[in-house]
Amino acid sequence: MHGDLAGPNVLLKNDVVAALVDFGPPTPDYLAWELMRLGCDPASFQANGVERWRKGYTDLALAYRDANPTAPADDILSSLRVGCAAMLCSAFPLSAPVERPHLVDAALESYARARHEAALTLLEQMPALEAALHDALR
Repeated sequence: MHGDLAGPNVLLKNDVVAALVDFGPPTPDYLAWELMRLGCDPASFQANGVERWRKGYTDLALAYRDANPTAPADDILSSLRVGCAAMLCSAFPLSAPVERPHLVDAALESYARARHEAALTLLEQMPALEAALHDALR
């Protein structure tokens, strides 16, 4: 697996997992998307709080830049906005209960609330987060 254990990659037979698919090798994606997927996970906001998360995200971005020195600083900086937009706009996996309401359980509800809270926090803190990341990338 390569970090893509998502609903479309899990095949069910009735209520039992019948198979996992999508074992292809990972491929590079849009730089801002890659950073966002690693650093904007809603659980990191909940576990760390804004200040610790900001430091962790900055450290991640600097490590990415060190490993990829040709990566444009603007792309790294834009990863915060990409992360926020993805959390605010993506319906997956929260769209699944629309077609199958029985899938709503405490874990999915908790995830939905955490993602919503993380997105609002990221949106609210965007100016300070971008300023800190911009200063670190200098």
